[in-house]
Amino acid sequence: MTRRFNKKRRPFISLPQHKRGDAFIKMKGKIKHEAAQYGGMFTSPSILDESRDSQWMDIYFLGLDKFTIWNATIITARLALEDAAHDLAFTHTEEMLTADELESEFKTEFVPADRCSKTGKILTYRMLEREKKRYDQFGGLTFLEQLDKLEAQIIAETPTTIYEFFQTDLSYSYGIGLNIVVDVETINRTVIEQTIIKFRELGEQNWQAVIPVTFKVK
Repeated sequence: MTRRFNKKRRPFISLPQHKRGDAFIKMKGKIKHEAAQYGGMFTSPSILDESRDSQWMDIYFLGLDKFTIWNATIITARLALEDAAHDLAFTHTEEMLTADELESEFKTEFVPADRCSKTGKILTYRMLEREKKRYDQFGGLTFLEQLDKLEAQIIAETPTTIYEFFQTDLSYSYGIGLNIVVDVETINRTVIEQTIIKFRELGEQNWQAVIPVTFKVK
């Protein structure tokens, strides 16, 4: 999964009000122009394909103050659980290796892939594929195999508590960042629209559910 990172330049929230207003008007026009595809409440850099079991989506929608663009990532609670388990499993797996083993495991090497026939100059490189090492401390498993094993164990035996929430991030250079977790099976247009409505009803602010999400055993 890839998600946007939009935090390198000056935060959007620090821009003069007229610049934020101009951006708001442009986004309003974009949302209207793409209403046939996204429904008229939001737009997205991603294709909304409801034939797929989508677990996340990046979206833009307008704030109620006419100067705010919400730059949001919405994910399912199941994906939030898997992300948390992956991070914990990765940390545990790393801790079982020495510094030298870690350096070797993540070392990336490139070799020439194409040379100019006249000058012999290297034109392109390709990443050298190395056989994955198996470790005694993993019971003969590779790093990725051990990672997958631990991740599955964490989800099954000691799952992380996950809540639905809205969490704002003021550091984004375009719009105000908004991370959203929703307790649904898949992300589709209806879910996105209902989530936007709920966020607005809550006053467009940080929020976390009182009761954690209950997951069905797969």
